[in-house]
Amino acid sequence: MDSVRKYVKRRASPAPSASSSRQPTDTQPTGDSQGKELAKKGLNHLIPALKVMKEVSSACPQLQLAVGAFLIVLEAYKVDGVIAVEVAVHQGFNAVNSRLDKAHHNQNDYLYILALHRSLRPVVEALLFSGSSVHVQCHENTRKEVLATLCFWLRPDDPRLTELPTPVVSALSDRSILWLHALAGSGKSTIALTVAGWWEKDGLLGASFFCARDGDRSNINCIFRTIAYQLALCSPAFREHLTKVLETTPDLYSSNPTRQLEKLIVEPLEAVRADAKSEITLPTRIAIVIDALDECKDDAAVSTILKSLALYIARLSPLKFLITSRPEVNITRGFLRKELDKNTEVLALNTIPKDLTQRDITLFLRSRLAETKDNFDLDASWPAPQQLDNLVSLSELLFIFAAAAARYIDDEAERDPKGRLTSLLDAGNAAAARRGTSTSPFPILDALYTQVLETAAGRLGDTLRDQLKLVLGTIVLAEQRLSPTTLDALLDLSAGTVRRVLPVLSAILTIPDCKDNTTPIGIIHLSFPNFLVDPSRCTDQSFLVRPRTHHCHIAFRCLSIMNLALKYNILGVASEHDRVLNSEIPDLPAKLSQNIPATLEYACRYWMRHLCEADVGEDLLTALEEFCKCHLLHWLEALSLLGCVDGAVEALQSVQTCLKASFLERPHQLCNTYTTVYPQTQSMRVTDVPSLLYDCERAVRAYYPIISTSAMHMYSTIALFAPLDTPIRRLAAATAQSSLAIRVGLENTWSDTLVSRVIDRRSISALTFSPDGIYVACAKENGTIQLLNAHTGAELQILSSHSDKPIFRLSFSPTGKELLSGSDDGTVDLWDVTTGAILNTWKTHSGWVYSVAWSLDGTLAASASDDKTVRVWRMASPEKMVVLQHGDWVRNVIFAQDGGLLSGSRDQTCKVWDTRSIEWDTEADIKPIQTLQHDSWVMAVAVSSDSRLVACGLDNGEIVLWTKSDGQRVRILQGKSSVISLAFYPSGLLAAAYEYSPITLWDVSTGALMKSAGNVGAWAAAFASDSVHIAHSTDNQLHIDLWPSELKQNATRTTSIAGKLEQLAGHTSVENQEPRGNPPTSLRAAATSPTRNLILAVYEGELQIYETSTGRCMRTIKHSSGGYSSPAWSPTGRLFACTGKDHAVHVWKADTGELVGSLAGHSDYVTGVVFTRDEQYVLSASFDGTLRRGTIGQNEQQSSSTILFQEDSDRIWAFAVSSDGRWTLSASIRFDSPPDTSSADLLAPPSRQPVKGDYRRYPALRLHDVTTGHVVWIEHHPSLISSVAFSEDCTRALAGNEEGEVFLYDLTQLIPPDPAVSRSPPPLAVPEHKLSVRQTQAIDGLSFSPNGQAVITDRAYTSIPSELQPRPTRNTDRSLTAICFYQDDWLWHINLDSDPRRLCWIPPLFCRHEGSKESSSTANGQFITYTSLQGTLVIIEGV
Repeated sequence: MDSVRKYVKRRASPAPSASSSRQPTDTQPTGDSQGKELAKKGLNHLIPALKVMKEVSSACPQLQLAVGAFLIVLEAYKVDGVIAVEVAVHQGFNAVNSRLDKAHHNQNDYLYILALHRSLRPVVEALLFSGSSVHVQCHENTRKEVLATLCFWLRPDDPRLTELPTPVVSALSDRSILWLHALAGSGKSTIALTVAGWWEKDGLLGASFFCARDGDRSNINCIFRTIAYQLALCSPAFREHLTKVLETTPDLYSSNPTRQLEKLIVEPLEAVRADAKSEITLPTRIAIVIDALDECKDDAAVSTILKSLALYIARLSPLKFLITSRPEVNITRGFLRKELDKNTEVLALNTIPKDLTQRDITLFLRSRLAETKDNFDLDASWPAPQQLDNLVSLSELLFIFAAAAARYIDDEAERDPKGRLTSLLDAGNAAAARRGTSTSPFPILDALYTQVLETAAGRLGDTLRDQLKLVLGTIVLAEQRLSPTTLDALLDLSAGTVRRVLPVLSAILTIPDCKDNTTPIGIIHLSFPNFLVDPSRCTDQSFLVRPRTHHCHIAFRCLSIMNLALKYNILGVASEHDRVLNSEIPDLPAKLSQNIPATLEYACRYWMRHLCEADVGEDLLTALEEFCKCHLLHWLEALSLLGCVDGAVEALQSVQTCLKASFLERPHQLCNTYTTVYPQTQSMRVTDVPSLLYDCERAVRAYYPIISTSAMHMYSTIALFAPLDTPIRRLAAATAQSSLAIRVGLENTWSDTLVSRVIDRRSISALTFSPDGIYVACAKENGTIQLLNAHTGAELQILSSHSDKPIFRLSFSPTGKELLSGSDDGTVDLWDVTTGAILNTWKTHSGWVYSVAWSLDGTLAASASDDKTVRVWRMASPEKMVVLQHGDWVRNVIFAQDGGLLSGSRDQTCKVWDTRSIEWDTEADIKPIQTLQHDSWVMAVAVSSDSRLVACGLDNGEIVLWTKSDGQRVRILQGKSSVISLAFYPSGLLAAAYEYSPITLWDVSTGALMKSAGNVGAWAAAFASDSVHIAHSTDNQLHIDLWPSELKQNATRTTSIAGKLEQLAGHTSVENQEPRGNPPTSLRAAATSPTRNLILAVYEGELQIYETSTGRCMRTIKHSSGGYSSPAWSPTGRLFACTGKDHAVHVWKADTGELVGSLAGHSDYVTGVVFTRDEQYVLSASFDGTLRRGTIGQNEQQSSSTILFQEDSDRIWAFAVSSDGRWTLSASIRFDSPPDTSSADLLAPPSRQPVKGDYRRYPALRLHDVTTGHVVWIEHHPSLISSVAFSEDCTRALAGNEEGEVFLYDLTQLIPPDPAVSRSPPPLAVPEHKLSVRQTQAIDGLSFSPNGQAVITDRAYTSIPSELQPRPTRNTDRSLTAICFYQDDWLWHINLDSDPRRLCWIPPLFCRHEGSKESSSTANGQFITYTSLQGTLVIIEGV
């Protein structure tokens, strides 16, 4: 046992017994409550004093360190301003003193514990002996056989077994789990609390989680992280390894339960076991108690917690789990899983002999009534034996009845136990007599509750009696349990009203001490709320709670509270912190506790749930209008600070749907209702409520990353980036404090794109929606699958296998609980979506798996491969497969509604197979029932919902429609590029995604193109089953869109949520207005003039010149730019140039737009153009392997340029010219063979050997002499160089590659700083230095800072070590000392004499496009410009 005590920290005292759980009166607080209050007061005075001492003790570091450590310990006991569970009533000061004594020995441990609390966010209310618990321990001498069973299961040598009877069942102690289950009211939680208290006293309890249907105690995502936190408190070794896990993955608190179990518990446990250096070994058993699992919110068909345990139960030793619950279907299914079935001991309380349960209830009631007799000095004969027997009989073996009856009889305020017992027996016997006629399943329990309520009402005055139903209804309908103080405020009752009402209900409620303002009111058992809202059980209308009416009142109060209390900057954050993340706000927990009290927090979290369950009336609508007009953004601010933005989109959608439904159900009330609510000189006033709710939903979708992490910056984000004609932009602009303005790039109305996200560096290879459209599964080329929230794009889960092979296709099961994936290693994986576990893997294909599919009833699955086969199997017996043959790669497979299977192949056929006639036990050659022949590869297949029509998408862009029954061709829909995805909608429309052209919706009956979405093609695409939403990707960019016209319809519907309100008012929705002259999309490139007043933007068919100060387009020039454009300005800004589709360099005058020359000669894309300083020449580089110099003419005549350098096997990717015009730096790749380094012109040899990269490429860096064209230095590289630059003094060069690495080269020996000094004789050295740049994406642009002390890339600002810096230039332009760069989704601003600061968060659609070459990192103190992710020009002024 010593080793156990070393590992598991002893708690200070055992749990209270049932006899000590009597409620104290308001006038006589218990010693426990007095101690708790004293602890609060003492710490609240001590902590500020110690903070002052710490500040003034800087002269004595040792004292300051000691005081600091002491503060850490004390602060660790505070959770959101409330003394934590460790100093609650059951532990007192002994535990505090013990821990404080150890503080000077191990202060780092407390630092770690404090950090763990912040990282894991444990639910302290769910821990053993929490003040929030309504449960008590088993009464003395009851449940002894059950308790013996639990003790024997955990520890067969438990000394308690000598005093306990024989276990009720022979529990196997080698089982890792014991499941204790029974119906409601059977005493499961009491039993769990009892053994947990015993094991805690013995030093065996590692952790506990007592679930309840309120707050985070019902959240399955909180269970394992809370258990991990407790284990860390118990074991320093476990804490050490858990801390390491959290350092690498700090966001695990928000992960799904399976990932939390693996990372937070399994991995640290295994690390402790494997750590040979650890002095503390793990004991043989550590108890984990999870009580009332059925009270958690979990809609999964199989309990998520149990599925997670099933995955890792073999790796959880020495943990042993006691789990209690009702035998709910999803929990029962969980324990039937093979892994749990063999590791679980089951104890069903209903199988215990009835005489034992009746004996225990008799013992309990006899003991409690004896206490009552003593307390009230009753005669010895009370209660009569027949009364006790009658009461036991009425309990019907339900402990909850016995407990409630005892509390009712023993009421201190009423002081009439005899009368109460008599009335209770009379009511119970009457209910028993009516058992045959009652519709209630619990008539006797209902009689008890009715008796309690009638007695309570009789003891209250008229005023309090009227408020009884209001208070009770709110308690039972509230989304979480509330304290009396919070309930008073929520219901707008005078202070103390709830406390005056509730004491008469002590039989069914637990009421906290009169001086305890934080502990919530508890309901003894869930059967009481069920009784109170059920008209068949609660037949007295004085007590019956009608949910819709009561929800209306709660919703109104929530809105009223928010309208009164919410405001901008509710925490009073200083203005210098307006761009910080929530996590960076100083003293955030204290500020939250002070400025967002419990009542306001409840209102913010739950107003929409109550409104959606309410009968919406005039008062509620008025409050809602005020809220939307004045406090909608303030509400988002509060949600952000509280960390609960996740459900905002669903909540806003629900409110919109609820409002619309309310008026559709009551059309005759529509006009009168709103005329009354919105009178304005006898006509209705227009309301912005629908528009604002819709705008708010769109804003949360678009800006979720910033709304969820930075409440203060949310306002300026919406004010900057929201469409111009939206009400929510106007709301934000009235509050936001920002000097920035977007001159070009904004939309007038919300675009088709709901959500846009960049999914790390990996390309997206497959997409699919879940059947309900809530999730999007996104497969990446590294073999991982991300499960995303389709409303916000937030990552919910990562599914990761041991393979890093690309996944080509995903398919959800019809239930959405499973997911099939096919990858290029020939495997098909079956995933459990909830847990992220692989349930099965099939490795039957010999080639890449291009497609997977489920039958619509979920009984069959199929996969298609480039091994020319389709494989079909039954999910019930997946070991048996049939093989269907094609003549070439099979690219797509899909099931039809009628059970048919269709497969499309590169053999130019689509085959139709009858799966109903498959003989699974034979290996007969199966023939298709139809073969649809085409003229091109079949890349995608779809079948209409009635199985009559087949669509085949071809590689040549055609979609061929066929009748499935007879194979007749119907029509061809002509597209422009290869088809990658197809989907029929029930309306008869066909959605098609193409590789290089917009997503299109076709009318199959007419062949007409109905609408298009997106500007370019897609790498992967998926269509939601609602016929509205589209997911598509290009590279690593994911977009979730609406079909264009559907967006307008949706906006119109949303704007008309209140029925025909706004139509009657003559209101026109701004969402339907057309954009006002925004620049075209598909921006190819942009460049800023040296004078920084003009921007050259290159589009597919034209050039546009913008004025930066106004964003006005000054001039448009027709120009065919081609696929790769390189714009450039001359040094004075007098001229500008751009390449064309003919690969020539064209030059224009900036003031007139006159073409002054075209320089021909290149035969491939031109990758760089630079004017010489005298503006007489243009230097250019190209994929054709040449560097050229052309003379600028004075007319439009085309002239040839001169070749300075040529390597026909090279492609020049990046190009820079030194400031003096004497040198060029080029980065190229050469195929098949390395570049030649034998030239006599080379002054410095390469420092590394040639490296063959991907696709047989040899990357190289060259320095050229512009005068002669000779290469004077060459360097080999392992990765493609994507960007190069010179320092102003020409002595340093930079090279950035596609891996995000930056190299600095010292060219001093090649280019002496003083031109008068002769160069040293060769060979010379060019030192290379790799800089630590925080960037993983390709370096698309880089430069030296104006003072030469830093490197600026498109995503980072990195200081250069002083010994590597170039010489400072004499005339640094001070207007260029403001630098901007993009990093971690923020635009950062830095002055050369200050640290970087956040300027503004950039929404994904406005992010800089990867690969765009315009110079966007340097600002002149006024503006920046770049190409956005959606291909538009963005100009931001005021930087």
